[in-house]
Amino acid sequence: MPIRMTDDPQDQQDNSNDSGGGGRSNFPGGGGGGGGLFALLPLLLGLFRGKGILLLLVIGVGAYFLLGRGGGGCNLAQMAQLATGGFLDPRQFEKANIYEPLAEDDTKNPLPESANLQKFAPAVGNQGEQGSCVAWSSAYGARTILESARTGQSGNALRFSPSFLYNQIGLQGCQGSYIIRAMEYMTKQGSVAYDKFPYTDQDCTRPPGSDLIQEAGEFKMRGFNRLSQGDRTDAIDLRAIKENLAQGAPVVIGMMVGPSFMQPMQGRDLWEPEQGDESQMGFGGHAMCVVGYDDRRHGGAFLLMNSWGPEWGNNGFAWVRYRDFRIFVREAYGLEPMNKVGAAANQPFECEIGLVPVAEENGRMVSKGYVPLRHNSQNVFETVSPMQPGTRFKIEVKNSTECYIYVFGKETDGTSYTLFPYPSKEDPTKTKYSPFCGITGYRLFPKDKSMTPDSIGKRDVMAVVVSKEQIDWHALNEQISRNPSSDYASRFDNALTRKLIRDVKFDHTGNGNIHFNAGGADNQMVAFIIEVTK
Repeated sequence: MPIRMTDDPQDQQDNSNDSGGGGRSNFPGGGGGGGGLFALLPLLLGLFRGKGILLLLVIGVGAYFLLGRGGGGCNLAQMAQLATGGFLDPRQFEKANIYEPLAEDDTKNPLPESANLQKFAPAVGNQGEQGSCVAWSSAYGARTILESARTGQSGNALRFSPSFLYNQIGLQGCQGSYIIRAMEYMTKQGSVAYDKFPYTDQDCTRPPGSDLIQEAGEFKMRGFNRLSQGDRTDAIDLRAIKENLAQGAPVVIGMMVGPSFMQPMQGRDLWEPEQGDESQMGFGGHAMCVVGYDDRRHGGAFLLMNSWGPEWGNNGFAWVRYRDFRIFVREAYGLEPMNKVGAAANQPFECEIGLVPVAEENGRMVSKGYVPLRHNSQNVFETVSPMQPGTRFKIEVKNSTECYIYVFGKETDGTSYTLFPYPSKEDPTKTKYSPFCGITGYRLFPKDKSMTPDSIGKRDVMAVVVSKEQIDWHALNEQISRNPSSDYASRFDNALTRKLIRDVKFDHTGNGNIHFNAGGADNQMVAFIIEVTK
């Protein structure tokens, strides 16, 4: 294909930097927690169906002492203290689409020293004896915060039911669940108010009625992303978590916790691991909601909302230092910000896009200015000067409003192919990467790959779509590929004709980038062609 993707060198950045995106795994084989006998607990519960509970307890206690960190699910030895219930498995974490972070450039993307969403949170509840932390952190915590931030109503007035969610996603035996199950359900099915399906820790099997299932559809979540360093499941991206929090998006985490995180934390503001905690011997997985961060507090820390009542921590909240967060957190999911209501919903649809050449320096890809573009006609642009085959470049996007970005390319035979979100090699209809640019600012993408023109022909053609809503990129690419002998730009325009915003004002920035402002048009998309001369 004329423009192809090439892998960037693996980032050799120092993960000891507490404010950056680190990640360290104590899981054998490099995973993030999810092996051991506890990963089999749901299966064992289903097999025994309560008849061999003594044997199951023996297995659980044996795993506690022999395996130490196991699979992070509802550690039976700890259930006598405080219930957990987060099953942490890198194979589940890998299913979530990868968030494309903002460029790590403090001049273009300065992060505030602190951010706090606690004012949007409901009063902290207590999961009691049930392993329902995933539902408490996801529905009661994060989803409520998201809705409160969107509408301006108080979290206590909006709080969503953890039981409604947990009773439909819980694993057998009320022992816990995977966080991604909660994310998927809230996105596809929705949530209901707490008062309409009140919580009890004595029942996890009562199904909601069809009326509530239908009502939940009114509160579907927009989506979610995996906040990891690229396609790694053993390295959480701390900066990505900060980016989400700074723009009002809560984050749900799966964290390995042990005895020092439980009763000793009553009335305390900061968790300080005890000697030996880093081995995570006997620890279990627990899901919580991250509601803030502060670079100065305790030397830099995240603020967590728990589900063990107001007695734990400071009214149910506690700080965890960046260093400890990196060591003990195995999974992190960012909830996509929701469409605002009122005046905030009428922002202009505006974006700046450019091509940035990059080169490898000390194991990292470094930007080398811009490739100036000029306006040819209508929505067609071309490079001012030829680009040498083999030159690596990325696309820079600066968006001030939420959008989705898609990039397509013209093949040598005239058909079309998808450049971003780049398709899976195993299944070309799917991707691991999220096209969502809901956390606004500058981003260079793809983060861990670069685009490269080859030596075939004198001109390569790319098509860029900036959309207010998600699109079926595979179906669109298939449609553009029809009639490959006809003009690529015309095919592209015809495929999107019903959704394109027609009164788009294109202009240039000082560095030769493309800028557009589409106003508040009802249609959903802006699309344009970039021709790369070689």
